[in-house]
Parts: sequence; structure tokens; C-alpha cells
Amino acid sequence: MAGPVWTPGEARSMQAAGKAGRVLFLSATMGAGHQRAAQALAEAFVRLAPAVATSEIDFFEHLSPTMNNLIRSIYVLSVRHLPAVWNTFYQGTSQVRPDSPAQRFLNSLGRESLLRRILTDHPQVLVNTFPTPAGVISSLRLSGRLNTPNVAVVTDHTVHSQWMHPAVDRYYVGSEAVRQGMVARGVSPDKIVASGIPVHPAFADPVDVPAVRQRLGVGDGPVVVLMAGAYGMIGGFAEVIAQVVERGPAVTYLALTGHDQALGQALKEVAGRAPNRLLVQAYLQETWDVMRIADILVSKAGGLTTSEAMASGLPMAIFRPIPGQEMANVRLVVDEGAGFWATTVDELVAGLHRFFSEPDRQQGMRQAALRAGRPRAAQMIVQDLLARYF
Repeated sequence: MAGPVWTPGEARSMQAAGKAGRVLFLSATMGAGHQRAAQALAEAFVRLAPAVATSEIDFFEHLSPTMNNLIRSIYVLSVRHLPAVWNTFYQGTSQVRPDSPAQRFLNSLGRESLLRRILTDHPQVLVNTFPTPAGVISSLRLSGRLNTPNVAVVTDHTVHSQWMHPAVDRYYVGSEAVRQGMVARGVSPDKIVASGIPVHPAFADPVDVPAVRQRLGVGDGPVVVLMAGAYGMIGGFAEVIAQVVERGPAVTYLALTGHDQALGQALKEVAGRAPNRLLVQAYLQETWDVMRIADILVSKAGGLTTSEAMASGLPMAIFRPIPGQEMANVRLVVDEGAGFWATTVDELVAGLHRFFSEPDRQQGMRQAALRAGRPRAAQMIVQDLLARYF
């Protein structure tokens, strides 16, 4: 059984009749970046083609809520406490052949239930911001059971086999270097667009800096934003922040703790005794506001986080990046001159002191981030999707 594929003329007629097509996003909660990419693209559809309906599947949640919680817990624990093990796994799967037993197993996960969902929703295009469902859909395409266009949005500046499958029609990647790397691995160059990693369209909107500063309570002086990721992926981050706030420059520190309630509570205790001002904020959707008023971001190097920072012209102090996929993001930021990588707390504190003591260095990093940033990547991707499939 094949899924629906409408010609561009049919799609335009449907839109004119108020029956626009649908887009189905397939993401995952292995970190927040995959879902943030899907949300950025959904917002771009709202702005550019509001008649197009969008919906999202958390792939592993769809497969099994219990399995989703288990996989996410294993991932977070591995990254926080066994980073070398995670790196070995990531590197070991970086060149898995599409016809290997391991890949065939991955491509079988949830295949029947996903097919039923696709045929029920009748999407005009499938957009994957996580690699596993792209492979599952590819296998359905190759077996002749589905012909809905299959698109992959790569959310790190890396070339990895889990993103590359025979029946993917279009790839959107973060840079020309990634595009060339995928071509070298056998992907047709006509399939790949170096769009940048999609960030929320609000990163390209004007921002009322005084109003945002007042709302966040940061005052008028310099601001350092500290992020451990949505699930507190940097191990021991409370102690890291305590050391930075105690020994770092005399500025305002704003810690975003994501969904990690224990980290938030620990930092509130740190704030009560810190010599410098420390504000603690739980999960915040509007990171575009925070990044526009900050002077520097201390964070690991998630694909979405680095892309959001560069889209904001915000320098980064990268600390404890996840081995594997995030090392490519580190290289991009450092090579572009948009930030620095600290491997110890001492290096991080020293780097922050140097940053604030050298105005020319600050300005150079800001300009480098702006040059490398792609604040309209989501709009570019959606425009391309509309031109090709609607």
C-alpha cells in the first residue's frame, strides 16, 4: 500500500480550496535539540504557509513510552557518567552499511505502527529531525509500501551513517563541509542543501533588549548565561557553576537548568552564598530572548544550541561537550572564531576573565558568530519544501 503523493498543481488547488497539505515531523527526546528543530520548522510553516497543517511524532514515545523513558535514561546516564563509552558507541556506528544486520534491525523498529500512522495522517512530506525514523521510512519506501517523500534535517555538524539512507529524498545540513562529507560518502549532491541547522524564526526577529533585561531581572551590566541542556547533560554542573560564580568575572550569571529540578534547587543554594550575582531559571522556551541580551554563553555544544548562539551573535565558552556528535560542533565554533573550548574549570574561569578584559576579543567573537550564524535556516528549509512538494 502506498501513501499519498500530490503533484504541485494538486497541492496548490487544495490550498486554494482551504485543504492544504500536511507535514509530519518525526523527532525524539534524546536531548531537546531534535524537537527544537521540528518546532522551529513548524513555526516557519505557520509564518510562511499557515494553511499547511503540521504535527509531530516523538518516535520512541510512539514506539513505546516505557522504551522511550528507558532509552532516554540510558543516553543521559551514559553521556553524564560514561562519556568514553558513549563516544565508542557513536564512533562505532558512524559507518554502518545500509544493508547490515544492525541497520536492518534499526529500520524494523516500530515499522508497522509508523506506517499505520502515516497512512492515517496522509502527510504530504515526512520531515525527520532524528535519524532512526528516516531509516524506518526508507525501508518502507524500498519495499514499495510507501511513497511519501522522506526528508532528513541533520541536527549536528557531522557526517554519520544513521542519517544516510537509500530512500531519503532530501537532506538539509548545517554547513557546506557537512554537505561535502555526505557527498564523499556516496549521497547524491542534488539531494543535499547546506541550509544551516533550523533555529526558531524568532532568532531573526527584532528584540526589545531593555524589556527582556527587565523581565529576566538581569540589570544593565554584562551577563553570562550558563546552560547544561534540557536534561542537565553536564555532570556536576552545580559545582562547576559554583566555582565560576565564585572565581569568575564580577558580572551577572543566569543559569538555565532545563528540566533538571535537582540542579535548579542546588543552584538556588549556591546563589544564596555566591559572591557574584546568580539568577536561576528553569526550562525556558524563549531562548532567543536570553541569547540576545547575553554577552557569552557557557554550555556544551549541542547542534541546536551552537546554531542558536551563532544566530544571535553570541560567543560561546564550550564546556564538557558530549563526545561524538558534539565534537564537530566544537570544531565549527572554535574554527570560526565564535568561541573557545575549556577542558577544565580553571580554563573556563580564565577564559571568561580574558573575554571580559579584552573588548576587541569580545567584538571579534560576536562578529564571527554573526557571520557563521543562520538565523533564517528554518525559513529557507520550509521555502524549499514548499517549492518541491506543495
